[in-house]
Amino acid sequence: MAGKKKEIQLQTIISNQNQWDEMLQTKDIVVIDVYQAWCGPCKAVLNLFRKLRNDFSEDNVLHFAVAEADSIKTLKPFRRSCEPVFLFSVHGKILAMVKGVNAPLIIKTVTELVQEEREIAAGAKEHAEVEELVFQEEVSSEGSAEETVEEEEVLTYSVGIIKPDDVLSGRVEEIKKKIKEAGFDIKAAEERILTEEQIRVFYARNKEEPDFDAFVQFMMSGPCHVLIITKKETSDAIPQWKELHKTSVSGEPEEPVKLPGLMETESLVNLCDLQDSVEDASRQLAFFFPNFHINKVEQHVERTLAIIRPSLLKERRDSIMKRIKDDGFQIAMQKEIILSEEQVRTFYKEHVDQDYFSVLLEQMTSGPTLVLALTRENAVSHWRDLLGPKTLEEANENPESLRAQYAIENVPINQLHGSSTPSDAQKELEFFFPEEQTFALIKPDAAKTHKDEIMKKVKEAGFSITKVKEQALTREMAAQFYKDHEGKPFFEQLVNCMTQGPSVIMVLSKENAVEEWRQLMGPTDPEEAKKTCPESIRAQFAHDILSNAVHGSSNIEQALRSIQFAFGELDAD
Repeated sequence: MAGKKKEIQLQTIISNQNQWDEMLQTKDIVVIDVYQAWCGPCKAVLNLFRKLRNDFSEDNVLHFAVAEADSIKTLKPFRRSCEPVFLFSVHGKILAMVKGVNAPLIIKTVTELVQEEREIAAGAKEHAEVEELVFQEEVSSEGSAEETVEEEEVLTYSVGIIKPDDVLSGRVEEIKKKIKEAGFDIKAAEERILTEEQIRVFYARNKEEPDFDAFVQFMMSGPCHVLIITKKETSDAIPQWKELHKTSVSGEPEEPVKLPGLMETESLVNLCDLQDSVEDASRQLAFFFPNFHINKVEQHVERTLAIIRPSLLKERRDSIMKRIKDDGFQIAMQKEIILSEEQVRTFYKEHVDQDYFSVLLEQMTSGPTLVLALTRENAVSHWRDLLGPKTLEEANENPESLRAQYAIENVPINQLHGSSTPSDAQKELEFFFPEEQTFALIKPDAAKTHKDEIMKKVKEAGFSITKVKEQALTREMAAQFYKDHEGKPFFEQLVNCMTQGPSVIMVLSKENAVEEWRQLMGPTDPEEAKKTCPESIRAQFAHDILSNAVHGSSNIEQALRSIQFAFGELDAD
């Protein structure tokens, strides 16, 4: 726990655009570690940053921060690559950037910036007008053509490891350059100290070698650089790399393939170990980068709105839901609601004057409707094609269409809705799943032991953390948050539980945030959560029904009251 405290004190956490803008008001030097949520900040530079802070402590101008690219609009260009990126802000302007854990270049950049501030403070130099760096998407003019080809080819993936001696000697960038020159691409990179288990699993094929234990100790002696490496191939995992491992008939290794710029005795396979089968590569990708999703990187998915009307939902819910999933759709969001007449008239305002509208209105207000946000490639057109014609007469001429297959006897209108165009989909999704804010709280017991894991799940679920603070609740605050339970037998015990230590209090933003947060939390009782929602926060981190890890608002009105009370001027009364 002590180690984590030091890291927080060393680096300011920037998790949204407002905090980024506030950071730019700093009149000193700020070194910012820009990272993606799924791979986290770069831990390999912490000792270097501590040393720099100590070396320049008398100047009192050097600060450090971490910034999550996924939730900061300014940092959007850095969201597609997990290679460490360090930005250098001086008086609110980004003046320098270092890609990769290049310790000598980071030291050089910091030293030069601090020296310049010293000269300015001493009156020996004036602030010069300098141009701020402009962040651009890393796509060349040839990129669009290359991407078109890439969509038609299969990318094979593997995990590579650059060993500690090369990392410590500062050769990572050189090796990565040679990997790319050999025709490979690096989709992600992370520097880390490997555990003994990770090393033994990755090098399991070498475990019978006599010096394997000594090799394991060597691999644990310092940080390694772990890469996700890709190659455009259709047959096997990184075939070109396998060619570098060829052995002769006698079993002796052949002369390794040399790459331009490497020393006489070196080859690519000496510098970066790689799995050489599809099965091993897939296992290691999941082992070292569990949150890396190939589809997320390589494909651009689309969203569309689907509505399952009350009659169909009541009679054939399971069948239509299975069909949706079988056709390759993911359900990003869902909401089961009983629509009011006003809501139906607003949503179907272009149909109000049609002869069939009275039947549509009656159907849409007759019971619960299931509204879905569906995602997949070309989701809008694919869903529309599956639905078929709008009228049942035309749909029945196309018996394979969903509207024909899921027609309800004696109901003259179709039972499924889909957005007509991507722009319509966006409007319709905003109607049913508007951008919302909800109140969220990590309870004291979970905040003490599982804060980092829970915060990671929050971000992976697509929430933006608009506001956050760590604070021990007073009895008054706890009573306000659980006002709906006042007078119940467990109320006092619940208040005591909530005041036993610091809680993490958050405002979360997302489409349909209130409902989405409640789904992520899971059922109130952890035992029920484990049975019905095993991936939920309460299933994974809760102790019992009172210490059930997290709290969230039940509806948008309650969320607004709690947010105002926790972060605004609202009194407990």
